[in-house]
Amino acid sequence: MKKSILKIILFALLTASVFAQEVEKIAVLEDIKYERYPGGGMGEFPMGIFFDEVNNLLVVQDPGQDEIVTINLMNKTISKERKPFSIIPGPLILKFGNDYWNIFPNSIEYSINNSPYECITDTNPGISFILKKDDGYIVYFVGGAVDTTGRLYSENEAMAYLKKYDPEKYAQIEKIHYKEHNTLQQYDIQGYRYFSENYGSLGTVLGCYLNDDCIFYLKDLESYSEIRKNQEEAYDYFWYVGFGGNIYYYIAGEEYTEVFRIRRTWGEPDFYAMAINGYNDDSYGKYVNEVLPTLSKADLRLLRNTIFAIYGVHFKSADLSAHFAKQVWYTDEGKTSGEMTLPAHRQKLVEMIQELERK
Repeated sequence: MKKSILKIILFALLTASVFAQEVEKIAVLEDIKYERYPGGGMGEFPMGIFFDEVNNLLVVQDPGQDEIVTINLMNKTISKERKPFSIIPGPLILKFGNDYWNIFPNSIEYSINNSPYECITDTNPGISFILKKDDGYIVYFVGGAVDTTGRLYSENEAMAYLKKYDPEKYAQIEKIHYKEHNTLQQYDIQGYRYFSENYGSLGTVLGCYLNDDCIFYLKDLESYSEIRKNQEEAYDYFWYVGFGGNIYYYIAGEEYTEVFRIRRTWGEPDFYAMAINGYNDDSYGKYVNEVLPTLSKADLRLLRNTIFAIYGVHFKSADLSAHFAKQVWYTDEGKTSGEMTLPAHRQKLVEMIQELERK
């Protein structure tokens, strides 16, 4: 067993040198610190830090005070709101496995598009993807699914719904080989599997696989943290994957908390991730410069409209309306593109796309 693990690690390290991903520190939160509540009844703070990708907000929950802290990374403002622990805001919040105070050994905890926070037990850890269902959502995991009414689906029931709802995705999923693992994991929409685990001398690692092929393998995530460099006692970090594949994690220390991001540059281009990340003159900008010229006119149109879709714009074109209606992150808020004032990095991407469309 130990030899097989070492082989996997060595292969992954070699692969990582080819597919190295950039880890960015996107925030230092001086008012958010690691704390252990007296008696242990309420556990540790922060319980989670979540990134609102559309509005560039960091959201933190303090369970001891029933308080939501929101940090706007654009203007650096901080707001606080009293809310019960059962209502966690955020576009996508998922926890797996033993995260619920070690009470439920096999569980998925989630909040989607500000839906009430839920904990579903008797599931295998490992999210696959999320679809819309009636007025709520259905969350697929390894071996089945659960919807936002709390109903559990067997694997056969879940696949039958998928075949009816989205035949194209059903055909795609049939080709993807999902595996059960003892580590917490998440699949993104393209079938890439992410997992995180502590490998002792390698520190905390984050891996990305497609079937059995290693896409990248980041070792010692703590090495990007000044908290860990200063040997400060740190709160166990937490990570999650956004709708488009951007990865976020944080490390909380006794003096402050650091938040990190790994922007999606692997696999087929993900239009949601590109819409969220926009264009800046940085390493991600180089990725955008390489991707845009490879897209067809139809794809360029879809990407341009995805930028407006993340804000809830209504689409009159039947094909766009049908496409975005199926996206779990999209809500038709009746807005028009003309009334939108995009932030500079997304406006720049729109202009780049329009220039290519005119050629």
